[in-house]
Amino acid sequence: GVRGCGGSNLECQSSPSARHMATEYLAAETAMKVESEEVPVGHRGGPPLYGRMMKSIQTGHTFGNRVRMLKLPLIFLEEGLYAGAITQFYFLSVALEAQLDRHSSDPMVAKVLGLGLRVAPGYEADLHELYGEGWREVASRARTAATEAYVGVIESADAVSLVAAAFILWGALVVGGGKATQAKVRKVIPRCEHRLFDVAEDMKKARQSFKNTFTAIGKEWPEHFATLEAEAARFMDLNNSVVLSVRCWGVTATAITAGVAALGVGAVVACRARA
Repeated sequence: GVRGCGGSNLECQSSPSARHMATEYLAAETAMKVESEEVPVGHRGGPPLYGRMMKSIQTGHTFGNRVRMLKLPLIFLEEGLYAGAITQFYFLSVALEAQLDRHSSDPMVAKVLGLGLRVAPGYEADLHELYGEGWREVASRARTAATEAYVGVIESADAVSLVAAAFILWGALVVGGGKATQAKVRKVIPRCEHRLFDVAEDMKKARQSFKNTFTAIGKEWPEHFATLEAEAARFMDLNNSVVLSVRCWGVTATAITAGVAALGVGAVVACRARA
């Protein structure tokens, strides 16, 4: 089992491929920045909503993003860190998908649902493998206060805010997921199939569809353009708060963090585990 996350019995393990996975993660961050500059074929008029929402999650939130980038690659170093992190995003995805269904009569939400994405089952399958038969109870104990607060935000969100939340919570897996990512993460943490990354058979098509959908939303509902930009940034901040709240820290990550701190990166203090 796994030890150290929120009182679970998950055993934190390190892998010789972990540093490679951290490098892959940072490469994915760069790819997302490139994505934000691309304009869909045939686009006319002002900047497309997709690109503006991508840009909004990269600017104006530098401190949170930098601290997250210190911690998130470390999550791939140990199984306990990884399980604790995906637990949080499982709860967020369940809440998001339930609320999208609840607001399915809203035309903007219906357009997002038309993407055919469902990521919660992938998280569920992975947590079952990592935590075992009692995974629901273990996951419940690992749920952090930041995740609880974020779920509350999702459950009280209106249709426009839910569309922005889907951009953030689904977009991460659409832009950075796929079978290639699944295979890379499996090399680092082999005791799991990592189905959460297997979001579509044709990832190129899925990414294009995602981009086109949000660009179309910006054209069809221009009155919500600015709100969607601002809400994307807000939900990215909430994502950062959740990453920083993951309780399981682990031996390898602690050693690396100590080294970073010794180099004078004081921001790392903000993402130390709250035992």
